[in-house]
Amino acid sequence: MLSCQFISNVPSAILLSKFTMDYESLIVAVNIGSLGTLISSLASLITLKHYLKAEKNIVKYILLYTIINMLFLLVLLLYIFIF
Repeated sequence: MLSCQFISNVPSAILLSKFTMDYESLIVAVNIGSLGTLISSLASLITLKHYLKAEKNIVKYILLYTIINMLFLLVLLLYIFIF
């Protein structure tokens, strides 16, 4: 999940797949890892592009996006560790 915050979820999955045979856990980790920073999922950059067509306040978008995604990330991490 941590690597996804820096190099996105798909490249993380490809990179880390060479170091594990537990693909189920890897898939879960990179899918949950796609939450968080703007970089964590390249799809979020597409939403940013569309947002900027309507609004010009990129700081507002990045702050709101990061806060909401970090909250969801925390919820999912808690769920994973509890169950």
